[in-house]
Amino acid sequence: MKTANEITPTDIFHPGVVLEEEIAYRNLTKREVAEKMGISPTVLSELISGKRNITTAIALKIEGALGINALFFLSMQMRYDYYTLKRKLNKAA
Repeated sequence: MKTANEITPTDIFHPGVVLEEEIAYRNLTKREVAEKMGISPTVLSELISGKRNITTAIALKIEGALGINALFFLSMQMRYDYYTLKRKLNKAA
């Protein structure tokens, strides 16, 4: 039996996935959200695709544009980074 420290989620996804779903749920365009956030549509696309991480500054911009607490996305990013690195280190061992 595995202990809590040995359990790793089987489905690890970048928080950009949730951001994209939230944009779609609100019937907004990515361009509209990028403008509200004060970033380029290219940067938003990179966030959504996982090519760019959600930093504190970006999380605050999401909060301003969509009203979702910045800590929600920061926490998701931290967990994504943690489990991605943990999985990589376990494979190397």
